[in-house]
Amino acid sequence: MTREQLELFRRAYDKSVKKCVKGKNKDGKDIAEQSDWVFFDRDLIQSLLDMTDPKAGGLKMYFGQYDKENLDIIPLDRKDREDYIGRMSIAIAAANRTERGIIDVTGENSDPALRSQSSGESVRNLGQLCPPNCNP
Repeated sequence: MTREQLELFRRAYDKSVKKCVKGKNKDGKDIAEQSDWVFFDRDLIQSLLDMTDPKAGGLKMYFGQYDKENLDIIPLDRKDREDYIGRMSIAIAAANRTERGIIDVTGENSDPALRSQSSGESVRNLGQLCPPNCNP
């Protein structure tokens, strides 16, 4: 997830859920019940923690909401991707506690030895969101 995608995700949340305005589904109708939970697997969480300082590091969780403007966050091959529209979710980022506050780990502000091999950007999304993907 890029910073631009994160901002669109958070902006949709700010306009609705944060203000207790019901999310709208793909048909523009109110969502009766908002998200229940989001699951992120251990490998993802560990890879983010590995980007952080061993003593001052942790995870920052951003609230956001999917809408038609940020649906590109959801992979095109996901068959139920439009069912995410109007749903609240979270994005997680590797972060370090610093004198300036809690700062996300990015390519510009992190020790190269602590960054993931795949990317210097630490914001991740696409945990398993319920609904639409709830286990019985």
